[in-house]
Amino acid sequence: MTDPQITETTNEARQGETSGHMRWVLLVSIVLAIVAVAAIWFWIV
Repeated sequence: MTDPQITETTNEARQGETSGHMRWVLLVSIVLAIVAVAAIWFWIV
């Protein structure tokens, strides 16, 4: 038995954020994580 083919538009299939704001959130969080690890490393050493 074959399932019926589901057709969706690009926006319906994506279900995600496409405005670009999440890239900035990711970039800032990675930079803050690197700074935190470097600060802890310098404090221990």
